[in-house]
Amino acid sequence: MLARAAVLNDWGYNATTIIAGLGVGSIALALAAQKTIENFFGSVSVISDRPVSVGDFCRFGDRSGTVEDIGLRSTRIRTPDRTLVSVPNAQFSSMTLENFDKRDKMLFHVTLNLRRDTTPDQVRTLLESIARILTAHSEVETGALPVRFVGVGTYSLDVEIFVYVLTRDGDRFLQLQQDLLLQILDAVEHAGTALALPTQASISYSPNGAVAPELVPAGPR
Repeated sequence: MLARAAVLNDWGYNATTIIAGLGVGSIALALAAQKTIENFFGSVSVISDRPVSVGDFCRFGDRSGTVEDIGLRSTRIRTPDRTLVSVPNAQFSSMTLENFDKRDKMLFHVTLNLRRDTTPDQVRTLLESIARILTAHSEVETGALPVRFVGVGTYSLDVEIFVYVLTRDGDRFLQLQQDLLLQILDAVEHAGTALALPTQASISYSPNGAVAPELVPAGPR
């Protein structure tokens, strides 16, 4: 290197400036290659670890979509809005990825808000009816307590349903969920109660000064 610098100086060139320029160029080249290398190893990580595959529906960051391609530089994902998002693999491999296609079953979780005037006997009848609906269904996995009375709210009595539906197919789950919800609504009606509506107090004053409070549904009138 010293001999080359001496030759350049003999030729009338500023060797220090040239060498410094070459150093800056090398650094710039290294920085440019760094992202390429990061994306390459990111793609290796995505392919080898297989958190997602082409065709999988996943959540990445705060977005979701179906993986269409995993390239050497980026992964392309089709969103529900039908837009195509390209995520650099270095970034994609470091994200928390939730793969919906890897589910072995799907959660059915509903909270029923019953009218506040529902009697204890009506609650017991409803709990028994819903438990029978769930345990009798061949595609529902129930735990020890699939339906339970969980609380007394401001305007409702709350019943929680927590079971798994034994399917991995989203369309099939929606069909089963619809069937279960309709049967549960039938059970609510047969128990002699109904779902609650938020209420607000409306106070009427009569000419003789008597106060007549009245509960009316909250919301637009």
